[in-house]
Amino acid sequence: MAYSAFGYSLPQLAVTGYAAPVAAWGGPLSIDVRVDNFGASSLVEPTHLAPGSVTNADSGPTTVEIYASARPGALTGLVPIDVVQIPNIVQNSQFETVSTIALPSRPVGFPGNGGKIFLTFVVNNNQSVLQTSNSQNIFHDPTPVTINDPLPDLQVVGFDVPSPLQPGDFITPTVRVANFGAGNPASQGPVLVQLVASLNTTYGPGDAVIGQYVITSLPGISAVPTQGSLANDANVILAPNENDFTFGPIQLPSSPGFYHLGVKIDPFHTINQTYAPTPALSFPVNVGPGTPFQGPASVVATSSGVPVFPALPYSNLAALPVPTTPTSIFPVNTASGGVVSAFATSGFPIVVQAKGSKVHLTTVLPTAKAVHPVAHAAHKAAPKAKGK
Repeated sequence: MAYSAFGYSLPQLAVTGYAAPVAAWGGPLSIDVRVDNFGASSLVEPTHLAPGSVTNADSGPTTVEIYASARPGALTGLVPIDVVQIPNIVQNSQFETVSTIALPSRPVGFPGNGGKIFLTFVVNNNQSVLQTSNSQNIFHDPTPVTINDPLPDLQVVGFDVPSPLQPGDFITPTVRVANFGAGNPASQGPVLVQLVASLNTTYGPGDAVIGQYVITSLPGISAVPTQGSLANDANVILAPNENDFTFGPIQLPSSPGFYHLGVKIDPFHTINQTYAPTPALSFPVNVGPGTPFQGPASVVATSSGVPVFPALPYSNLAALPVPTTPTSIFPVNTASGGVVSAFATSGFPIVVQAKGSKVHLTTVLPTAKAVHPVAHAAHKAAPKAKGK
């Protein structure tokens, strides 16, 4: 509270703000603006006031002007980018809003892609509100906005599956995708997201596509003002640049006994993104190796001991694309009376053989440990039989 020469308290405005971490010249940028009125009146004006009554410490309508600069804390070389209207603010309260603007074309002297700009907020620059002091009317946001291409940057930030997983399990996995770019993929077309079973952690020949869905639109992180990281799949409420999808229920391939399950965004590279794609699967998890006498997690048994699989509304997975011409080993095909085929799967040859009731996989690898780390560790730990 502060008294003025008028014999009563005046409003005292203070402005703060922050923006999205990434933007493109000419593209959208969302900015969070907050104005506090620290004015407080304790005078009887002129008699006792009912709660909510208008006081001289209340602030009338004003504006917040937002400027961009090429360096932090600059007072010169500022470029105006927005004016936010601020309504009446009663004493001891605040007003906060999010404004989404279109950045101008790159001004002279400002950085291009990979560079950073800084924002300055000025409240009541038109002096429409009589204040105790204007010492808090300017705020320089120290956090920069990185300039980037107006392209999406889609990443998997969450993959929710039970653990451990065994071949043949029934699951309902949830995938969370976030767009950390400055553009929405909607301008280029829908984006395919696939759930993939693979012998390694890369997307390639012989992998099995066991589920897929399409993202038609997902705003970039340029639409999300933030003071911290948004890459957190534990958020209950999705940010505007995040998307959730739950598959299923679906059944994992029942063979081979050990493989990986992961997510692949835009497997056929149909859109341009900020960064070049890689063949790596996102959030790969291990499936297997199977435990003796342990069936799939969701299989129940009757009183007679006969396993019963739940009746599930399967989609026609046979219609889903497989990312290669060679036959996949999901599931293993033991036709042809022995050797089925020798084909390239995920970058190395595999030969599938049927011997009686058993199936043998002969894999040409640099080391078995690289592909079957759990099985390899168990083999190494097993006691060795001594010769006579």
